[in-house]
Amino acid sequence: MLPDLKRETLLRLRSAVGHLESVERMVEQDVYCVDLMKQVAAVQGALEGIQLILLRNHLSTCVSDAIRRGMGKEIIDELLGALRYEKSLVNGHGGPASLDKPAATGGPLCTCHAPAPHVPA
Repeated sequence: MLPDLKRETLLRLRSAVGHLESVERMVEQDVYCVDLMKQVAAVQGALEGIQLILLRNHLSTCVSDAIRRGMGKEIIDELLGALRYEKSLVNGHGGPASLDKPAATGGPLCTCHAPAPHVPA
């Protein structure tokens, strides 16, 4: 993961965890439902922001690497499969047909996440 995006992701994750812990305490204290709903919305917003950072990183690293290696169609299909349930991209009915393709990979298509080659001892 790109260092700047990794830092940003970790900061946002910590924020989301804090909001979620707050929701848990509020439920235990029987806080008013609308106040709980606002906190849940804050958690969802934080997670959506994280999703965008992860998408930016994936496009900047994995997708560009796979395209350079001639695996563009495969990595695009994989990404569309991962985004299939992203509510900001699809309607509530399974989304566009172009997002219905399952990810056809058994692992990363890029070299930045490929396992290190095994070196015999």
